Amino acid sequence: MALKKMALKKKLFPRKGKEKTELVIKAKAHIRKIALSNKTYNKRAEIARKNAKIAIKRGERNRAKNYLIQHKQYQMKVDRQNNIRAKIERQIEAISEGRMISMTGDLMGGIRDELQTIATTVSPEKIAEIAEDSELYVSEIEESAEILAGDPEIDLAIDITDELNQLETEMLLEQGGQMPMVPDDELAYISEFEEIEEEPGVQTKAKLEDEIDKLRKELEGS
Repeated sequence: MALKKMALKKKLFPRKGKEKTELVIKAKAHIRKIALSNKTYNKRAEIARKNAKIAIKRGERNRAKNYLIQHKQYQMKVDRQNNIRAKIERQIEAISEGRMISMTGDLMGGIRDELQTIATTVSPEKIAEIAEDSELYVSEIEESAEILAGDPEIDLAIDITDELNQLETEMLLEQGGQMPMVPDDELAYISEFEEIEEEPGVQTKAKLEDEIDKLRKELEGS
């Protein structure tokens, strides 16, 4: 029942936003009429001036004056209508700007309300408590990870001191008696897994689609 009443209210009393939109549409249509009218007046002013030149060539000075008066009158009409057009356009721009400001105000009001809700539900004290608990849990997890990881030399009872000394000696001989002070980024570790190249006969769906698109473009271009 409430929905029916609301629909009836909208039907009997249209929203003002719709009326404002129609008003702007009418104003723009009027501006177009003014532009068409000015085009006609400019054409007539041009013709009157040409006729004034012809009249002077014919030696008809009075007629030339009359044509120049017509020319001036048409120009005055154009100027007046341009002033009217400028005022209407300025008011339309003001309406558009006003709507933008109104929408911005509504948006900012909504953002303010949302921020207020968030601020009341998540207080600084609660955030600080959450952050402190999170750091504690991270520390506990890292400690557990260190316990699980351990030290391979100790856990497996393997002594690699001799092997490490031998490698460093080989490196000294290769480097001319100097060990590198900074790790060399250009030296990449060898992967334990060989890269498997894609078989020529097997193609992904994306590659097939690319080839089809290329063939279609070639056919369209030919």
